Amino acid sequence: MSQLFITLQAKGGVGKSYVSSILAQYFQDANLPIHCIDTDTTNPTLQRYKPLNCQYVKLSEAHVINPRAFDELVEIVSTAPEDRRFVVDVGSNGFQPFMAYAVENDLFAVLESLDVRVVINSVIAGGPDAHETLRCTKAVLEQTRVPTLMWLNAHLGALEFKNRPIQHLELFDAFAYRILGWVTLPKYPATTFGQDIESMLKQRWTFNETIDQFTLMPRVRIQKAKRDLWGQLDQVFFPRPEMPDTSDTLLMA
Repeated sequence: MSQLFITLQAKGGVGKSYVSSILAQYFQDANLPIHCIDTDTTNPTLQRYKPLNCQYVKLSEAHVINPRAFDELVEIVSTAPEDRRFVVDVGSNGFQPFMAYAVENDLFAVLESLDVRVVINSVIAGGPDAHETLRCTKAVLEQTRVPTLMWLNAHLGALEFKNRPIQHLELFDAFAYRILGWVTLPKYPATTFGQDIESMLKQRWTFNETIDQFTLMPRVRIQKAKRDLWGQLDQVFFPRPEMPDTSDTLLMA
């Protein structure tokens, strides 16, 4: 069974390409067959991560998105080898056309019938972008029926909405069975980790490229940031069984 991980969020500038690159690097480090596709019509950022060998699928003509262009994307995914993992980054301006295409063509059911497992990456930003990104995520959950991996981006502000932690909002209760997991992009101290991450993103380097380029302490910080993210993804894709509660046994020993 091939797998399609597609990043969908209508709000621009909230880390969609970063999220796509993290997932692609995670699979790449695990030596899993990976195929990255960038469809962003205005700023194809994922394509700029050279080690990911990202394919670009053009969706627009004269700055107007042609819904039939998504046919090419479906063809690529549906004819791939069974063990292939696709990471597809859809730009903010492609969000509405893609969702309309998916609903009209019952896309995810079609892919499922072709033995393609679909997972949606939904990015929710903290701070002032929380409301808009939550609204978009809610629309994705309501209009689809596939597993969704939630990414919480704390770089842009506190991960809360109306004084409640985003992860504990009631809107997710009805979709809990479809939420594959939660991954947090933490807000790091600006002058150390934050500056290192910013440099990495500005250069469009992967974690491994950054580790090769940086001097000792920045390299150590990037290695830690990578370990933390990979650990969260391990809990999503290779969850460890919960340890039994041995407190009573210990007390009685």
